[in-house]
Amino acid sequence: MDEMTKEQPITVLEERQQLLSHHVRLIARKVSHALFVFGAQGGLGKSRTILRTLEEEGIEPILINSHVTPLSLFSTLFHHRDDAVIFFDDVDSMFGSMPHLGLLRSALWGSPRVVTYGSSQMPDNLPSSFEFSSRCIFAANVIPQKNDAFKAVLSRCDIFQLEATNEEVIEMMRNIAAKGFHGITPNEAETVIDFIADHAQDRQLSLRLLGPSLRKMSYARQEGVDWRPLVESQLQSLGKKNDVSKRLDNKGKDSKVIKQVISRFPESVKDQMTNWCRITGKSRASFYRALKNFENQ
Repeated sequence: MDEMTKEQPITVLEERQQLLSHHVRLIARKVSHALFVFGAQGGLGKSRTILRTLEEEGIEPILINSHVTPLSLFSTLFHHRDDAVIFFDDVDSMFGSMPHLGLLRSALWGSPRVVTYGSSQMPDNLPSSFEFSSRCIFAANVIPQKNDAFKAVLSRCDIFQLEATNEEVIEMMRNIAAKGFHGITPNEAETVIDFIADHAQDRQLSLRLLGPSLRKMSYARQEGVDWRPLVESQLQSLGKKNDVSKRLDNKGKDSKVIKQVISRFPESVKDQMTNWCRITGKSRASFYRALKNFENQ
C-alpha cells in the first residue's frame, strides 16, 4: 500500500459544504448581496456551515430564526439596513406570504434598493420607506412551487442546494468519528455507524443522528445494557426517504468493482481509486471504505 491509504480523504458532503462556504464568502465580501440555501434534509450542516463561515470572515450576522410579522421584518430591515448580513434560518413561513415577499423583493433588487411599507400600526420611529444596502442569507427546507412572488425574490438571489444520499451521510459520519467521541473509541464509533448503515432501510439519515447514537452507546455501557435497541428506536423515528428504491447497502457491487480494479492495477492504489470512483460514481472516501472492507474479508 502506498501513502495515500493513510490520508483522511474529504467526503462528498464535505465538498458540498465547502462549496456552500464559498457562496457565503461571496456575501461576506460584498460580491453578492443575497443567497438562498435549501435542502429538504435536515442535519446536513446548512446553518452550521453558514454561521462558521461568517465567523471566519469576522461577521456577526443578524439572526432571524423564528416567526416574524411583516411589520417586524420591515423594522429589522430598517434597523440593519447598512453593511449588515441578515441570516433568515428556517423561517419558511415568510415564503408563502405576499407582504413578506413584497418587502424582500424590494430589499433585494434595484439601484438603489428602496423598501417601502404602509401600515396603520407603524411606530413613530419607523419611516415609510428607506434605502437598504445590507446582504441577506436564507436557509430553508424547500422552495415553494407555483408562487410567482417567491420566484421574483428567488431570481434576486444566488441559489445553492445542499443534499446528500444516505451513503454520503454515513461516509461523513465515519470521518467525524474517526478519532473517537467523548470516551467512545474509533472502533466503537465504527460499530455504531455500521449498525446505523445496516438498519437505515428506507429512513432519511441525518448527521444529527451521530452524536445521540454514540451517547446512547456510552450510556448503555455504563448501565450494562445493549445499546442497539436504543439506537434502532431512534432510527425508526426518522422520516422515510422519497425514493425507497435507492438502498444504502451497495457493498456487493462495491466489492465486485474493488476486485476488478485491484486485478487491473495491482501495484497502484491511486489508479485503483481513480478507476473505482469513475465506475461507481462515488468518492475517494467511499473507495477507501470499500477497500478496507474487502481487505477484512
